[in-house]
Amino acid sequence: MSEEEILSFLSSIEEENQRLDKFLLLKLAFSRSKIQKLIYNGNVKINKKIVSIPHHKVKANETIEIKISALPPTNLEAEDIPLNIIYEDKELIVINKPAGLIVHPAGEKKSGTLVNALLNHCGKEISTIGGNERGGLVHRLDKNTSGVMVIAKTEKTHNEIARQFKQREIQKTYIALAWGIFKNNDGEVNTPIGRSIGDRRKMSVFSAKPRESTTFFNVQERFKDFALLQVKPKTGRTHQIRIHLSFIEHPIVGDEVYGGKKRISSSSLSEVKDKIKRQFLHAHKLKFYHPILKKSVEFEAPIPEDMEYVIKWAKKNAKTRDEG
Repeated sequence: MSEEEILSFLSSIEEENQRLDKFLLLKLAFSRSKIQKLIYNGNVKINKKIVSIPHHKVKANETIEIKISALPPTNLEAEDIPLNIIYEDKELIVINKPAGLIVHPAGEKKSGTLVNALLNHCGKEISTIGGNERGGLVHRLDKNTSGVMVIAKTEKTHNEIARQFKQREIQKTYIALAWGIFKNNDGEVNTPIGRSIGDRRKMSVFSAKPRESTTFFNVQERFKDFALLQVKPKTGRTHQIRIHLSFIEHPIVGDEVYGGKKRISSSSLSEVKDKIKRQFLHAHKLKFYHPILKKSVEFEAPIPEDMEYVIKWAKKNAKTRDEG
């Protein structure tokens, strides 16, 4: 980003009477508090006139401009960490993230992350909208979840893809191994989640401020005491799939935090326990509208070696009767 950038939007008839901060929230990859601060500081104009009231009601066919200053230089170092690149152009990059890789720095962890790798690969050609330490990240995957991720190189693309995530227009498909015998082939978990009341480091359905969360799943194959699932989250809450499957008593195999690790030793998977070193959850496919190519694109990350090994072993040694 240059020293200063002005982004411009034209309000539609459908957006009439929408609060100014909400209007911008749906357009930008910013938090509401950051947007409100920009409004209070006089960084927003409507039809060339400064408007400093977040709850100002937008009218149809208004030109709304927001001035964004460049962030100070980051002290993060670029690191030569290998990237498994699925696709890349001038606007974005799609990767297959391996399990074990943290996506961005947090706390004292300033190295060895996906952002450090992206700084090395992309240099200055990376979006800083989410902050310098978020280097183009539009969404995240947990450290021990593998799979497809999209990273924005430009602010324009970052904003548009972030909008698609917020509006739930992006299709996300995961593959998971989950404990238990599923009676039905299809299922839905529609239970709000938020920060756990008992442990702030975890998410939970028992939260003081839960948020709407919906997950759909389909049983692909059944084994003796677990199943292979295709999972499609409608919302994108932190740890959502892991929590929802645990909530219905089908935690993900290998999940130490939400109850999927302790069952291994007493199950058929005890024979391959050395291969299960993380939760078996993989972001398999990601489909979104490319803002520059002007078409829908879909990318796929093949099932990783550790999961593939256990699935093949199960097909050979732990097959059960077909139910449902």
